[in-house]
Amino acid sequence: MKIIGIILAILCFALLIVGHEFGHFSVGKLLGFKINEFSVGMGPRLWGKKKGETDYSIRAVPIGGYCAFEGEEDGSEDPRSFNRQKPWKKLLVLVAGSFNNIVIGIIIFTIVFAYAGSYSSVLSEVVEDRPAAKAGIAAGDKIVAVNGTRSDEWTDITRMIQTSEGDTVQVTVLRGSEEKTFTVETYTMDNGAKGIGIVCTIEHSVGGALKTAFKECGSMIRALRDFFGRLFHGQASSDDVGSVIQIIAISGDYAEQYGLITVIHLIALVSVNLGFMNLLPIPGLDGGRILFVLIRWITRGKLSEKVENVINNVFMILLIALMVFLLLKDIVWLVR
Repeated sequence: MKIIGIILAILCFALLIVGHEFGHFSVGKLLGFKINEFSVGMGPRLWGKKKGETDYSIRAVPIGGYCAFEGEEDGSEDPRSFNRQKPWKKLLVLVAGSFNNIVIGIIIFTIVFAYAGSYSSVLSEVVEDRPAAKAGIAAGDKIVAVNGTRSDEWTDITRMIQTSEGDTVQVTVLRGSEEKTFTVETYTMDNGAKGIGIVCTIEHSVGGALKTAFKECGSMIRALRDFFGRLFHGQASSDDVGSVIQIIAISGDYAEQYGLITVIHLIALVSVNLGFMNLLPIPGLDGGRILFVLIRWITRGKLSEKVENVINNVFMILLIALMVFLLLKDIVWLVR
């Protein structure tokens, strides 16, 4: 199972990169950009076929890929080259890769939650002799508020109960068409958290899965935002980040311990992560290129393409150095 998880992680990671590049490719083709090559994989060329003006290729290293636009790195005079397109067209092409990754993440999340189920605030069970049952809450009730704060999201409900002050909570439920509010004592569960003795219903519906998928995507983006906040304040370390080696190794462990569905869930998280990270305004990433397009648009071209390319190349070298550092760190981690 662990080997299957590792192989699945490698293949899925490669597909995420291809999906990202296909976002650039498809929008570029739609808007009439000239695209010289679309490659699946990196390194030595294994197979290729030219169709129209674009060379489609498969390369030896299965992690990566690229979409080579005419005039992307130089001052091409071709009227359909990247450097001669209108700013709004460039922005759409640059955003499309990350957009694809986030959409892919949401699709995978939806499949996972439709299969594994998603939490509902409708109670499937109220544990006998626990505070909720003693207060009068019953199976089938739908929790709509805790301590006056309205929410029908199970994660919000459990968080509000666990972080409540005092020994009681006010729980409002929908029973039929009538809302009822109960004062419920809390107790300490085996894991040390507060509880009241309720169990949620697990739904297996596409609608519920899609809703949970968007929530999971939002949670991932907020977690990344919080990480960069810690990084800005010097509260993060290299132990908080990892390379593709760590992702693949963790995927193998997850497959062995929890099954392949957990690995697929992890791949969805990576896809959203990839989409978000590429939009950061750092030269060398799509977000950095978006920033330069906006600057040149606002200043009417006062920042030259030559200066932009130099800055992008310098930061790309720094990003490659960072990736090498993370790879070496994770190799040491893997050996240990």
